Amino acid sequence: MSSVPFRYDPARCALIVIDMQKDFCSPDGSLAQKGFDVTAPVAMAPRLDHLVASARTAGVRVIFVRTLHDETTDTPQWLGRIGEGPDAARTGITCRTGTPGADYYAVAPQDGDVVITKNRFSAFVGTNLDLTLRSLGIDSLLFTGVATEVCVESSLRSALFHEYWVSLVEDCAATYSRTAHDASVSVVAQNFGTVITAEKLETFWTAGL
Repeated sequence: MSSVPFRYDPARCALIVIDMQKDFCSPDGSLAQKGFDVTAPVAMAPRLDHLVASARTAGVRVIFVRTLHDETTDTPQWLGRIGEGPDAARTGITCRTGTPGADYYAVAPQDGDVVITKNRFSAFVGTNLDLTLRSLGIDSLLFTGVATEVCVESSLRSALFHEYWVSLVEDCAATYSRTAHDASVSVVAQNFGTVITAEKLETFWTAGL
């Protein structure tokens, strides 16, 4: 794989797919019902599905990170984080354990993929993701999914702080505002890691096969 830049070498990188779940992405999901514009996640999903297939073909490890919430993970501090304080409702409505909204949207794990369950924005908080990656000999992470400026960027930042090489696949990440997406891409490029497109990644992987 000498023709592939080290960050994207299948021998050392993993494709991280963040929160591709119905409540976050589907027009029928809880966020869409609350008024969030899911146009970009819906449009991005086929590109991500294609990239995931390309990653598997190239031998890149694919790691799906999903969010689940229930009464065992929803603290008053978490539920009341945006101004409501300790009297916030004791249960949220997004990606509740065992509900259809928590199911995968458009792209889902297959045999051989890794699944990590998180309860906060970062995929590294309260999970075994770091241990899994180190056990697999992975030191470079390619981030995709939703929402760009929330869980994707939070996880990417955490990965850098855990001493991983990090990259954002900008056209395989999406959120509910183009302004927010573009701002997050800019912040990543200026401070945290590299930004790349799915097409460029697939070109590297195809050349290395």
